[in-house]
Amino acid sequence: MHIFIDESGTFTGYGVSKPAVSTLGALIIATHRLPKLFKKYARLRANFPKRKGEVKGSLLNEIQVASVIEILRLNGAIFCASMIDLAEHTANDVDQHRTLQSISLTANLTNGHTQELRDGIVDLQKRMAGFPDQLYVQGWVMIDLLHQVMQDMIVYHCQRFPKELGKFHWVVDAKNPMAITNWEDWWSKTLVIWLQAISLQKPGAMLPGGDYRHFRRFIMDELPEYLRNAAPPVDRTYGAGIDLQMMYGEDFRFSSDPEPGLEMADIVTNALRRGFVGNLGEAGWLPLRRLMIHKSKVYVNPVGFFPPGRQLTPPLLRVMNKFRTGGRIMPVRNLHWPDEKES
Repeated sequence: MHIFIDESGTFTGYGVSKPAVSTLGALIIATHRLPKLFKKYARLRANFPKRKGEVKGSLLNEIQVASVIEILRLNGAIFCASMIDLAEHTANDVDQHRTLQSISLTANLTNGHTQELRDGIVDLQKRMAGFPDQLYVQGWVMIDLLHQVMQDMIVYHCQRFPKELGKFHWVVDAKNPMAITNWEDWWSKTLVIWLQAISLQKPGAMLPGGDYRHFRRFIMDELPEYLRNAAPPVDRTYGAGIDLQMMYGEDFRFSSDPEPGLEMADIVTNALRRGFVGNLGEAGWLPLRRLMIHKSKVYVNPVGFFPPGRQLTPPLLRVMNKFRTGGRIMPVRNLHWPDEKES
């Protein structure tokens, strides 16, 4: 499985008079589909406007965006997205959230942990305190997105191409073409900590009858000692939990190259944001629903650092409510496990 991740927006805009929306999106593409998909995209790409040789979603019109969405749909791609409106937040909202999350980094440390590990956590806390608000906000929206990605792709493909769940290739759009930035290094080292905590509280659904033969190597038979006290008493019929260190650690990289997967991730993520802020017609962003998993709730997850009770503004709600229908149906009526040669 290949997962391409990109962002759109500046993750700034406290208190401005109009929505200050930023989005993060992930394209989940079965590895065996990539050659055919990339070949079709290359044909479209030849006629797309470019900036310094790279296709940018902000340069495309509705017809061009919709054409990319269609080839993604035909090749079984899944799109997951999270968004945040900073106009509805204050600096204090983010400061309070950052303080609580910094404390949580050490919440599960015990006397059994080494001093080296403790020193490493302290270093991560110090670095976290020094990041600009926009990087902290983007990092937390990314954590929300990855939790969603993990849940959707496992349940979706345990019914379709289970062999794809045997290996995960993560590619994230890089901010600096020359080197991994301090923020990217910090984020890649802490994401498993946050996601493990979320997964313990909200274990992903395991589908009865789903084919987990290839995914089985990521499932822990029992929780590590340092997680046992933190794990609530929930049903662990399908194992103690997912080994996120392995799932994210085997092949995770940042890239600044104009890779087809990242370009397409940029196109769809940018289209979603342009839909929210009114810079792209509905014909360009509404087809995104066809790439998203149908759920009982809205498909695009709104992230908020503020207290309960605040809601998105009416203009954003109008767009958000469009993402309640038209998505991919998760269950397969007659489960059919593909032969190994087929996938």
